[in-house]
Amino acid sequence: MAEENSSAAGSSSRAQRNIKEQHRRMHMKDLISQLASLIPSNSKLSMPEILDEATSYITHLQKNKESLERRRALLKEEDHSEPTVMNITTSGSTLEVNLICGSNRNFMFHEIISVLEEGAAEIINVTQFNSGDRVIFSVLSKDLRCYKTAPATLDPAQDHKPRCFKIDNCRI
Repeated sequence: MAEENSSAAGSSSRAQRNIKEQHRRMHMKDLISQLASLIPSNSKLSMPEILDEATSYITHLQKNKESLERRRALLKEEDHSEPTVMNITTSGSTLEVNLICGSNRNFMFHEIISVLEEGAAEIINVTQFNSGDRVIFSVLSKDLRCYKTAPATLDPAQDHKPRCFKIDNCRI
């Protein structure tokens, strides 16, 4: 009789271990499924493939994060530099644009030229001076509207006033 009790107790504890193992496997399957949903993949992957892809993806994200942090630090350094200054002066039909900025500034100078040309200005001369950590650009242009429109439409009172040019998508 003692043997029957021990064998019944053994099968009972064995059944409990089997149930615990089954719950553990189901839990692992759920966790792997959650992990698979977080990685970019278009096909159904096996468990080892999911773990391999997740490891690669995490490494990729870490490198991307480090790269973005370095870029952010560089941009913060640039923000502390001296501001860019733009002077626009006119005299008759002549327009002069002077741009003074730090040598480490990134901007699209060709866009300033394009804006001037779109505003009916003919570029006469462009010069660049480097002075230590500053760069000075000077653009001399002539207003073509004087030659393309009838004199009656020109306002002589505005000839000596500064003109505003809109500069879009230009990082200055």
